[in-house]
Amino acid sequence: MSKYTAVIDSSVLLGYKSGHPGCQNLFYKAIDGEIEIIISPLSVSKIWSSQDFDRKSEIGYLSLLEFMIVSPIDVETATKTGHTLRENSTNINIDLEAANIVSICNISGHPLVTTKPELYDELFDGAINC
Repeated sequence: MSKYTAVIDSSVLLGYKSGHPGCQNLFYKAIDGEIEIIISPLSVSKIWSSQDFDRKSEIGYLSLLEFMIVSPIDVETATKTGHTLRENSTNINIDLEAANIVSICNISGHPLVTTKPELYDELFDGAINC
C-alpha cells in the first residue's frame, strides 16, 4: 500500500507558520513519514518573496522542505500551466503559482490541500481544505 500523497500550495506553509492546526498536523504526518507532500517550486518562490521573510523564516521553511518533494517543472507542466493561465486570464486571483499547482495535480492525479479551496473552485475539482 502506498503512502497518501498530496500537493500543497503556499497557504499551507503560511498556515503552518501561523499555527493553523490542520496545516501543522499535515506537516507532522510528513515528518513522521506517514504521508508525502509535493510542493511547487513556485510556491517556494512565493514564500521567499514575502515582505516579512527573514532569516528565521528561511531556516524554518528550509527545515520543512526537507520533508517535501519539490515538483520539477518540465515541458508538460510548463505548457499546462501556461494553458491554465491563458484560459483564466480574466481572473485576477489566478496567479502563476495556482496555475502551476493545478497542472501538477492534473498530471500526477494527487489531491490538492490548501487553506483557500475557494481559489481553486473554477480550476480544480476537490481541493481539500487544510
